[in-house]
Amino acid sequence: MKAAVLVAPGRIEMRDLPAPKPRPNEVLVRLRQAGICGTDYAVYSGMIQCPLPLILGHEAVGEIAALGPGASRFHVGERVVLQPNFACGACDMCRSGRINICRHKVRLGLDVHGMFAEYVAAPESFVWALPEGLRYETAVFAEPLSVAFHGLRKALPQPGERVLVYGAGVIGLLFVHLAVLAGADVSALDIAEPRLALAADLGAKRVFRSSSELEPEAGTFSVVYETSGIPEAFGHIVTLCAPGGRVVLTGLPEREYPVLSALITRKELTVLGSMIYTDEFPAVLDLLKEGKVRVARLLTEMKPLDEVGQALADFRSPHRVKTVITIP
Repeated sequence: MKAAVLVAPGRIEMRDLPAPKPRPNEVLVRLRQAGICGTDYAVYSGMIQCPLPLILGHEAVGEIAALGPGASRFHVGERVVLQPNFACGACDMCRSGRINICRHKVRLGLDVHGMFAEYVAAPESFVWALPEGLRYETAVFAEPLSVAFHGLRKALPQPGERVLVYGAGVIGLLFVHLAVLAGADVSALDIAEPRLALAADLGAKRVFRSSSELEPEAGTFSVVYETSGIPEAFGHIVTLCAPGGRVVLTGLPEREYPVLSALITRKELTVLGSMIYTDEFPAVLDLLKEGKVRVARLLTEMKPLDEVGQALADFRSPHRVKTVITIP
């Protein structure tokens, strides 16, 4: 198979590799489209250390190419999306339903080869059939949409409740869209004008270009979703949050947030971490099938597999929202 392989930080090589063989209860998926996300860029740039060489990529769709021994949920040719974090199913976290923080989780594109390639093997229990008629370019958003849906459920806003989404990248924009669908009064903060325009298009009533613009709003937001990963974000958010408010952290900062414990205590804030997803994929696929989430607005460009390296190098362009790699 052809694969885009990270051989050193900032260096991708196209290689011909043997296709993986599905093990017991695994399926082999012929990949067709794969999204690029911030984690891919963090590994590519060396911010996240992983064993190299490594095939990146963990957001992908395709069709079943082969079944391993004992696999029976799918048939060859069936269109699927992959849930790329494989929980062990046996540890205390898994037994309590918190598979997202499994103690022995295996992550495609981080711990093992990912999906910027023609084929990948995966446990059939972490593969989901695509609803009839759902296009690949829509279904490829299932993974990031599951991240946002999981975070939204951590502090589900009530109709009319004031919500701030701090950071309007792909995950932030999906938070905006979901919070608007929940009936919240949504604002968004980002430094990139194109992303703020998208936030407004998705229903944000107000957009802000800097934390200083938000100063008059201090103490007014009941729910704040932090998606930026900016180390300074948390201090701003604690100030912006209303007494009794909820903060959901999904961004992973390059260095730790300073914790304003006195203000958290005085306001009696609830601060929650949100890590990927648990059981959200089926619900998200239904949302995508019904057309309730307009992910097409977030698709900036589609590039062939041999341009993965350039797409990763351009990841921080303010005009880029979502890049999807096509794998013909």
